[in-house]
Amino acid sequence: MTSSTTEANAWGVVGQDAPVEVLRRAIAGGHLAHAYLFAGPPGIGKALLARRLAQTLVAPSAEDPTLPDLTSRAAQQIEGGASADIERIAIGGICDEASHDHSTDRSTRIRICQIRRLERVASLAPFAVSRRVFVIDGADDLQPEAGHALLKTLEEPPGDALLLLLAADIDALLPTIRSRCQEMVLRPLSHARLAEELRAHAALPAGEAFALARLAHGRYGLAMRMHADPSLAVLRQSATEEVRRLARAGRNERFDVADRLGSAWYRERESVLVTVDLWRDWWREVLLATSGLAALPEAVEDAAGLTPADAVRALRAVQTARRHLLGNTSAPLALEVMMLDLPTLSAQRGAPVPSTAGVA
Repeated sequence: MTSSTTEANAWGVVGQDAPVEVLRRAIAGGHLAHAYLFAGPPGIGKALLARRLAQTLVAPSAEDPTLPDLTSRAAQQIEGGASADIERIAIGGICDEASHDHSTDRSTRIRICQIRRLERVASLAPFAVSRRVFVIDGADDLQPEAGHALLKTLEEPPGDALLLLLAADIDALLPTIRSRCQEMVLRPLSHARLAEELRAHAALPAGEAFALARLAHGRYGLAMRMHADPSLAVLRQSATEEVRRLARAGRNERFDVADRLGSAWYRERESVLVTVDLWRDWWREVLLATSGLAALPEAVEDAAGLTPADAVRALRAVQTARRHLLGNTSAPLALEVMMLDLPTLSAQRGAPVPSTAGVA
């Protein structure tokens, strides 16, 4: 089967023509895998890709079975999250335990009880379609026990079940889970290409489109959300300014921030996680700059004098702190350790502060 870029974009997953085409070919050939792992940063289009795949399987177009009929009742039910055969498993979701209410218990992980429910439902025949689809949104936030439970389902999948795992940090997944999924990486667009898409789809002026493209780091979904809710752009800008300031701050200032966020963790976990995730995004941008790849001008400035190994160390420090927060380690301690592992840049430019070790 051959298809043009226009046809591939009929799924509406802007900038992800290659993954869409792979899935369309698998549908056309009747050889879809039993499990896919869609990997990429937040706002890149993972959830939309999963939804379009489900809609294509449940409500294919009469003209082309590799395209969804988005006007059909079944496709619209999936769009609204109301299809009995399409289940989304995410933090705060339902399980079979009557005494559990994960929507109010401040859950920060996908629990094993939620995966046990997936196992039970996956063993049932679908209601109205040939395949029941499970979308695990945030597979990198599975409890360790939940990850091992999911592995059992991946090893012995029911014939009529399709599992779609969405993850921003695939390194947080068990290697055995990754090996049992067909992995598809969704990549950001160049800022220029994203600006073009924003002008075409949202009728934005050129200047505003390019500014959003930069803030969104090439992610179409994130850019559209920031366009709809300007406060998200303000939040990203604020978090970026803070992480850049911390890179130039002394130990006392860093520990003050760690203490503030550590205290907030016990009241506003989601807010702290958003901040840490934005810091992770920033150090990824710095890693691109240290590797000589296209990056934000501010990241290029901070990368001056750093090596890719420095940026990787910073990125790992933030990822480790996030994992420890979710693992119920002392929040202030986890954040203080992260602060100690971050490189220290000079206040004037991006160059690291010279070491004073051994100086009398």
